[in-house]
Amino acid sequence: MNDKKLMIKSKGILNQIGLLGVIAVLCIIFTCLNSTFIAAANLMNIVRQSAVMIIVAMGVTFVMISGELDLSIGGVACLTGMVVSKLLTTGVSIPVAILIGLLLGALLGLFNGILTTKFNLPSMIVTLATMNLANGSASLITGGTAIYNLPQEFEFLGRGFIFGIPAQVVFMVILVIICGIVLSKTLIGRYALAIGGNADVAKLAGISVIKYKLLYFVFCSLCASFAGMILTSRLATGQPNLASNMMMDTLTAVVLGGTAMSGGEGSIAGSVMGALLLTIISNGLTINGVNSFWQMIISALILIATIIARRKKD
Repeated sequence: MNDKKLMIKSKGILNQIGLLGVIAVLCIIFTCLNSTFIAAANLMNIVRQSAVMIIVAMGVTFVMISGELDLSIGGVACLTGMVVSKLLTTGVSIPVAILIGLLLGALLGLFNGILTTKFNLPSMIVTLATMNLANGSASLITGGTAIYNLPQEFEFLGRGFIFGIPAQVVFMVILVIICGIVLSKTLIGRYALAIGGNADVAKLAGISVIKYKLLYFVFCSLCASFAGMILTSRLATGQPNLASNMMMDTLTAVVLGGTAMSGGEGSIAGSVMGALLLTIISNGLTINGVNSFWQMIISALILIATIIARRKKD
């Protein structure tokens, strides 16, 4: 068992070193193509652009390590953004609206978890259905139109600064630190790895598999809800098509970071680097005038290539 853990840890470290190497090479290439890439303002922009993806990736990492998938994150983010926008335009205070948004996310995560664990349904199917349910509900709120005139104070989440650092970056860093500690130093993290490695063995060892999987699903949806509010704040508008690419981008980042889709393996640092790598690619292509549709194609190809490479290694 210890040998297996050591092998998984070593493979994770090698994967992260490889990601750092790829990031360094890409930065050199994009800088040669366009010197503005390496400018301090653009580097901060890359970190800011990656913040939302990293926040969602934290939740997805825990779910995926435990052996499940959550494809509903984009829908959860979208519905939360629309609900919070609607509440704010009807006079609800910002703190209350944010709390309701987080509660909505927790309930959707609990819904995913219950159907997956209690009814033994495939998480991919359950969360795909939840994604459509959430997206449809988001459009029904206003008949598919955007919500404008949000309170200016709400824009702090997506546009504000804390000691000169973008607020969303500060939130992201705090969450990453907490998740890193939880995954490596607490039972919540260790149980996620154990459950993902072999749920039956974990159950025999006395681990409440259902309880912890519910916790991971709820946390994942909370991350998606918070990300949805940040995006809505950044746009200063409630958009019924918000976060349309969130699911694809985040899953790609997490898998790229070394988290096994079959569970039992993954790291917070890897997911962060995976998200940064995708953001660097997107940013570098954008400043060099490459169409955004090509960026979506490249993201899809990276995901496919990563999965194939991991299967060959395994």
